[in-house]
Amino acid sequence: MVVRCVGFVRIRILLAILLLTLPGCLGTTDSSETVGDDQISIEVWYTFAAESLEEEVFLGAIADFSLETAVKVEANRVSYGDADQLYITAAQGGEAPDLIRISSDSLGKFGEIRIDSQPIFEDLRPHLTPQERAQFDPVALQSMRYGDSLYAVPASFDCLSLIYNKALFDGIEEPNENWTLDDLVNAAQTVGLEFPVKNAYWWFPFLGGYGGELFDQNGVPTLDVNGSAESLEWMMALELEHGIVPQGTQKISMENSFENYDTGMIIDGPWNWARYEKGLIDAGQTLLPKVSIDGDHLSPLVTYKGWAVSKQSTQKEAASQLALFLSSDDVQKEFALNTYTMPTSKSLKSDSSLKQKLEHRLLLPVGWRWYIPRWHRRLNRSIPGLQAPMMHWLWPMMNLSECLLKSRRLNR
Repeated sequence: MVVRCVGFVRIRILLAILLLTLPGCLGTTDSSETVGDDQISIEVWYTFAAESLEEEVFLGAIADFSLETAVKVEANRVSYGDADQLYITAAQGGEAPDLIRISSDSLGKFGEIRIDSQPIFEDLRPHLTPQERAQFDPVALQSMRYGDSLYAVPASFDCLSLIYNKALFDGIEEPNENWTLDDLVNAAQTVGLEFPVKNAYWWFPFLGGYGGELFDQNGVPTLDVNGSAESLEWMMALELEHGIVPQGTQKISMENSFENYDTGMIIDGPWNWARYEKGLIDAGQTLLPKVSIDGDHLSPLVTYKGWAVSKQSTQKEAASQLALFLSSDDVQKEFALNTYTMPTSKSLKSDSSLKQKLEHRLLLPVGWRWYIPRWHRRLNRSIPGLQAPMMHWLWPMMNLSECLLKSRRLNR
């Protein structure tokens, strides 16, 4: 597949619909995969934002898959925040889609569920050849395992980094990988800084920078020790003491402030790059700061997104083919070039056109050069195989920052 401009996606979608619905367009045959009464049909749930570039590229890939395979695909968008529970509910009612986009940190939640004594997802190992598995980065592939089972095909990964508006740094040193937290505060007092300080996902980088670990050697969450209080106090002080981060800042308000030039720096992920660029912001990106000159960088959580096949699917082969197609080099590259999505394909690491595009935004250095190796080393200090089951324990603690901070102050 040749990488194409997203402007042609709608044309491709309409063409796919016409070819798959007009009788006789694709010829006739006795195969069950041909157009007609026996045409294979599968349903996929996706979590890309409505009317986003990600959604447009995804729907274009779906159209291409249907054209190439004659498989009819019904693509339904579900909210990212609600997708896990909606899928579980649908599976319990015997109405799960054939394919769904999931995050690696949800595997523990899914992996524990049994319906009629069966797991909720299909083990994809029998559906992928050794050559097909070998095309993915080993860390990415491991992130989609629960126990011995491979529950999803990895298509992308993401993590937080420091993003800034270059226009607001006129005459001021721009953020760089040598910055410390003191440098961040000093600049924030001039140009502003916003991120949701009470959201656990944004706290994890600070926890890592202050020497904390998500899991102990037994794979049990250790969020109440090892730098937890110190990292929380520093982060919360941005709002409660310094008045730098506006009180009540949420993800949406952070994004809007950055687009409106109300703040010069945010801590955000690559999923919003295309949005900021579309808003004509000349944005830069760099590593999250170090705690001190000789200290560690803040270390964000790295999560992988992939495609999982329902155990209930009656079209597991077709669904597995679509999962591989959506995670193929061609589709990953199209996502990367158009939306700055970071790929999991080993071969794309050395793709010259992709490196030129993403290194302009420092996405490849931020992801592959620093965060991925470090995050992998940290996970390897836990018991192998326990990360996925334990990760979902962290998310009910989304308000943990406030609780621990109050506890810290009461004990003074």
